[in-house]
Amino acid sequence: MSQDKNFFRRAVDALIAGRERQAQRIVERYQRDFDAAERKFTKR
Repeated sequence: MSQDKNFFRRAVDALIAGRERQAQRIVERYQRDFDAAERKFTKR
């Protein structure tokens, strides 16, 4: 094989990358929602 990674390794890497992107979106959504809620209660 001329490739340095076999099919299964590339598949696992793709799954991990997808989970990382999903986790990043969840964190960003949480930060937006949390910041908005915090501003709502502290601003007068």
